[in-house]
Amino acid sequence: MRGHNKAFSLVTGLAFFVLASPFVAAGTASAGSVADQFRGGAFGLPWNASKSAIQAKYPGGKWDKDEAGIDRYCAPSRQSLLALPPQHQTRELCFLIGGDGTMASATARMDPTLPALLAIVNRSRTRFGDFDAVKRDEGSIQSRFTYMMWTKDAPIVVVVGSSNDADGRPEMVAFTVADEASLYTSGADKVSNRPK
Repeated sequence: MRGHNKAFSLVTGLAFFVLASPFVAAGTASAGSVADQFRGGAFGLPWNASKSAIQAKYPGGKWDKDEAGIDRYCAPSRQSLLALPPQHQTRELCFLIGGDGTMASATARMDPTLPALLAIVNRSRTRFGDFDAVKRDEGSIQSRFTYMMWTKDAPIVVVVGSSNDADGRPEMVAFTVADEASLYTSGADKVSNRPK
């Protein structure tokens, strides 16, 4: 069974690479700007939303700190994301609070499945064009995490992230929009979308 999981992991990894590769046509002719869509905020909240405004809009969540010690609020929320079909709704929203005490980023966590990941990557590429930066777990044979970023409209950025368990099964699929790009872009590698 373990061999089957590794084979499945290899196949799903290859499928992801082919579908998410910047060299695959993405319909960029109709792509718009990240800033055009998210200049005013995200998920019904403006970028200047306070902690209390976030909690009032999405009650029933919990406050904690992320890995960098930044205040974070996460609440369950099933809603449409980028007009994807209902099976790819969000399941949780998480908000980071910036140094000025207002919303710095909003992350929609999806069901951790390969179809959800492919749907959000392909929809993001259709909406915003090819991603232009990436962060990967370069130290392993099979990458445990990947973050594809649309950074040309920084400080407003979009990030599609995923992580896998040791057998290659998705553990996390997330879509993030931020107006503090440095929260996500530090250490990212630029990606060229021009054929060599």
